[in-house]
Amino acid sequence: MNQLLIGAAVPLFTGLLIYIAKKGRASLRMLITLPILMATSMLWAVAPDIPRLLGMQTLYHKLSQDPRCDIFYWHYSIDKVETDSNIYLIGFIVLLFLLLATAWRELYIRERGDI
Repeated sequence: MNQLLIGAAVPLFTGLLIYIAKKGRASLRMLITLPILMATSMLWAVAPDIPRLLGMQTLYHKLSQDPRCDIFYWHYSIDKVETDSNIYLIGFIVLLFLLLATAWRELYIRERGDI
């Protein structure tokens, strides 16, 4: 779960910097592209685990022992030290809440006519 959290956090915090630079406003393009980038980044973060889902156990075990998999947001290193914890799920929910709250705020501002 922590790979998903890291994968989603990278584009979200980049988007947060852009959001702050634009004085707390998000364009429609940003509200559409940011979730797509988050999903793509999460898929990148768990790419070495995909063979396991497809039943390719040999490839999965080979990838799980290859330090080059750190290119997928430090996947190899995280797998060596990771433990199961609900903290990662809570963090992931907080990231999704931030995204939803930003979209909700933009909708509220636009419907009020304060553009």
